[in-house]
Amino acid sequence: MCGRFTQMMTWRELHELYALAEPLAAPDLQPRYNGAPTQDFSVCRIDENGDRVIARLRWGLVPGWARDIKMGARMINARSETVHEKPAFGAAFRSRRCLVPANGWFEWQRAGHGKQPYYLALADASPLSFAGLWERWDKGGEALESFSIITTAADEPLAEIHHRQPAIINPEHFSAWLDDASSENTLLDLARKPRAGPYEIRAVSTRVNSVRNDDPDIHTPMSQQRLF
Repeated sequence: MCGRFTQMMTWRELHELYALAEPLAAPDLQPRYNGAPTQDFSVCRIDENGDRVIARLRWGLVPGWARDIKMGARMINARSETVHEKPAFGAAFRSRRCLVPANGWFEWQRAGHGKQPYYLALADASPLSFAGLWERWDKGGEALESFSIITTAADEPLAEIHHRQPAIINPEHFSAWLDDASSENTLLDLARKPRAGPYEIRAVSTRVNSVRNDDPDIHTPMSQQRLF
């Protein structure tokens, strides 16, 4: 599962990561140090001209057939094993895929009577791109664009913390993931392919439990820190 993640890139960093068609000059983006469902995030998708662009979408996919937007809060993740079959995700998986830029994500591991939060990221601090789906909902003059993050079975050593992780698309596969011509088998293979580490698994403060704590100190490591 992925229920919190960080998105701290500048516009220039996003531009370089995705080779965007948009102008390089743009306003600074609001960083998310403790990003949570129902908040807006930057995602990379293909526009009507076939170019890569950045859009601001709400986290928690609302299918076009939904009666209202409330169900989006429960649709933050789609499983790579079933994403192509589920009514809520199937259409988006076939034709509305996106890349969700991230610096890392949080998971919780049971410890005694509580849970210890961990921050997981690449050891060299390189940016990640989660496999995502997006959808447009429009009812009664109210419109919303939203997205979901695909998850897959966690690779070692991440599985020590949680058995699921975000599906990560490597840069050499960006085009295939975004291309409407890619086959279902190709897409499913990409969504299930583990991203090579090494990863840093950093124990952090329980301050991350509250979405109101959205500051750089949320990532300050505790005494326990592991590098694999």
